[in-house]
Amino acid sequence: MEKKLILEKLRALYHTNPFVRLLDIVIDDAGPGWAKSHMLVRPELVNMAGYLHGGALETLVDNLCGVAGRTLGKDVVTQNIALSYIKNIREGDTAHAETRILHNGNRTIVMKFEAVSDSGALLCEGTATMFVKRADENFTDLWDEGSACIG
Repeated sequence: MEKKLILEKLRALYHTNPFVRLLDIVIDDAGPGWAKSHMLVRPELVNMAGYLHGGALETLVDNLCGVAGRTLGKDVVTQNIALSYIKNIREGDTAHAETRILHNGNRTIVMKFEAVSDSGALLCEGTATMFVKRADENFTDLWDEGSACIG
């Protein structure tokens, strides 16, 4: 399937999630076993100190881990996230996240992720273990042969 169509399918699916819409998380790119997204820091996403709320940043990477699982035709839910906050950003900046799969098992998938600011400053990094609920027939066999490498 053409990559443009795969991205449209992923965006359409995740746009059905009300929380993703509330945070206005955008899927930028994806391939077999990896994904990228971003989120603009709007006034309603900052904490009392005026910085991006940690829960919003965690949601950005958590959602992206779900997208990466879906690129391999798996419907996943979060089992564990180990996230280290490094730096923060204020309203008007954008958080850009990227994740890639380290282990693609039948029951669990382990991913590494990070988020950076517009200037490239590291905001957070960590790993996530996702539980595989089921295969998603709408997202199996998406990629042309030869593009199935992870990373």
